[in-house]
Amino acid sequence: GVLIFTRAGIMARRLIEPNTGIQKEYIVKVQRAIRPTPQEREMGIRNLPAPTKDLSVLLRKGNRLLNERFALKPLKEAEWLDDGQNERGAEGQQQEVQTLTMRLVLVEGKKRQIRRMCRELLGWHVVELVRTSVGPVRVDSVPEGKWRPLTQEEVKAIFEEQPNEKNPKRNR
Repeated sequence: GVLIFTRAGIMARRLIEPNTGIQKEYIVKVQRAIRPTPQEREMGIRNLPAPTKDLSVLLRKGNRLLNERFALKPLKEAEWLDDGQNERGAEGQQQEVQTLTMRLVLVEGKKRQIRRMCRELLGWHVVELVRTSVGPVRVDSVPEGKWRPLTQEEVKAIFEEQPNEKNPKRNR
């Protein structure tokens, strides 16, 4: 997926601060979550929700992950990309494990946020997670395992003011 390395603190803050509105897009493959992990049980999760295909919950304000002090910012977009595929066993027999793919776009990216949202809010276990873009930088513009410097256009787009951006310092 897309990784941006920089020694410029101002660019790093611009990319990670949720108030800047820089969108991050992810392709997420999920399977039904069976039971809470030992770590989740330690955190106090006794049951996971039944898997749901209703992604509108991620677009609403007020979602809170267990043991998190603040609510999550709503996602910008959330959609299913397919109807799922069944995994095949060793002898080619169909098993009951269904893998579904979703596309999520967010402006906030807390540690393990997508994995936890999928489990705690939707009842799905993430089996693959790829960040396909950060702002104007897309994964398809770089071959796998390779790197390149950002173009002037990409840097300019990262620093352009977002249309709905609210700068708390200006509103005082």
